[in-house]
Amino acid sequence: MFRILALAAFVIAINVSIQAIAIVLLTRRTQHHFADKKNAISNIAIGKILVFSFLFITLIHFIHTVVWAFCYYWNPFTQEDFSSFSEALYFSFVTFTTLGYGDITLSSNWRLLSGIEAINGIMLIGWSTAMMYSLIQQINKALKPKKKKSVKA
Repeated sequence: MFRILALAAFVIAINVSIQAIAIVLLTRRTQHHFADKKNAISNIAIGKILVFSFLFITLIHFIHTVVWAFCYYWNPFTQEDFSSFSEALYFSFVTFTTLGYGDITLSSNWRLLSGIEAINGIMLIGWSTAMMYSLIQQINKALKPKKKKSVKA
């Protein structure tokens, strides 16, 4: 069981590192749009920010599932459950997203990994959701009309 938990911790550390780097890059890529407080952000810029952010985060989650798929496919204790890497990737997607079809399962004691992957997926997807929410909050803040100081006579 220690080997299972050690491998899971290693994969989680890789995925959290990937997520952290991605969030920093995304933040740096989008913040310049909100730096100029004098000029309003355009609707086209908002659309580009949202589409880019969504696609970028989706790509990052795809990378997370690939990391887990490699973990299953290269692990001698779990590779017998998969006839190809694409099957391991499918299993990883279903597990990471907590969809859990159940058409492919791990047969060994290493099935604990799939539960840990689901926890990792929930946490990372939640982190991404929080990032998108924060980004939308920044957009809303940038769209609010500025209060003008009233001049008293």
